[in-house]
Amino acid sequence: MRPEKEKATCEGCPALCCYGVEHSIPPPRTKTEEDDLVWQLHFTNTRFFIRSRRWYMIVHGGCRYLNENNRCTIYARRPDVCREHNPPDCEYFFEIFDVMFETPEKLQRYFDNRRKKRGAGQKGRA
Repeated sequence: MRPEKEKATCEGCPALCCYGVEHSIPPPRTKTEEDDLVWQLHFTNTRFFIRSRRWYMIVHGGCRYLNENNRCTIYARRPDVCREHNPPDCEYFFEIFDVMFETPEKLQRYFDNRRKKRGAGQKGRA
């Protein structure tokens, strides 16, 4: 059971923030850009997600400085990005995404549906 957000600490967390690197990416605007993202999902460590209309790529893999108990072995000299991580705002307490794409098929369906909706909108304007 997860603790309440107001009492959030890293206690009991399986170090979720230490098992993926996320960064924002520009939203795909062309079919070629869409195809490139779909292709990247053929790799098992790659995911994409949308949060508040912004696109992100997340690459899964564990931090090399975690021990067998998911504790940081360089805690006193950890990078600033780790120091600034705010437990109440992390994925241990809530889903950090609006939509997650874990497979090429799911992302392709998303793009196909988006094109259909845009096409329907264009027809309605005629």
